[in-house]
Amino acid sequence: MSAAVPPFRLRWPHYVFAILAYLVFLLAWAPASLLAWALPRASEQVAWLDQVDGTVWRGSAAALRLQPATGAGQSLGQLNWRWQPLDLLRGRLGYRLSLGGAGIDAAGNVQVGPRGVALRALRGEAPADWLGRLSPDLAMWQPQGRLLFESEFLAFEKSAITGRGTLRWVDAMSGHARDRLGTYRAELDGSDTGLAIKLSTESGALQLQGTGVWTPQRGLRFTGTARPAAGSATASVNFLGLLGPPQADGSRPIRIRR
Repeated sequence: MSAAVPPFRLRWPHYVFAILAYLVFLLAWAPASLLAWALPRASEQVAWLDQVDGTVWRGSAAALRLQPATGAGQSLGQLNWRWQPLDLLRGRLGYRLSLGGAGIDAAGNVQVGPRGVALRALRGEAPADWLGRLSPDLAMWQPQGRLLFESEFLAFEKSAITGRGTLRWVDAMSGHARDRLGTYRAELDGSDTGLAIKLSTESGALQLQGTGVWTPQRGLRFTGTARPAAGSATASVNFLGLLGPPQADGSRPIRIRR
């Protein structure tokens, strides 16, 4: 006589599996509106998504909008995102982002984790008038031309910024000068206090150099000098007049928020 088969009973592993399966199902179909709800709260009301479409994992927004605590808001153009599942192995939620419109073209990877936000393989291009949004002093320059940004890794954590990047002002012009000023390069290095900045001149009729720092709390602080290149035309005279009287060596001081 064979033994009776015990009746099947649900045990706690079955309940756990059922709950996990339900959560995965919900997340797989989570609408993009969930990101539109979460982003302003995670960014302390600085970043917003307008007119979202798709899901949390793959979707788009008609515009990524920045609304800083001080200054006017700005739309950065259309944002597209695609989830990167392998980033979960690093304990982060990762996305591949692309941004286009409003004169901006950018792409890169963003990873969000418990320590902060990291940007990887970021490349971007924007109009030079964006410099004016960093400081009222730079806005007075009426900057024109193009900004090119590159960074293999840049992380924003609660206590520090780590990584490096390069910002180039290409074919720089000013509303106060008739001709092109030159092309300039700023090396950005993360530190405990913010982003350290070292400015140098790649080429051009106007030589710029200096050092500074940018912090989320205090913005941009910078000191440097400007001088005409040897044998250059006088097209930058009006621009140099914005910086004040010449020093003993003929250079003009650049002081931003000092």
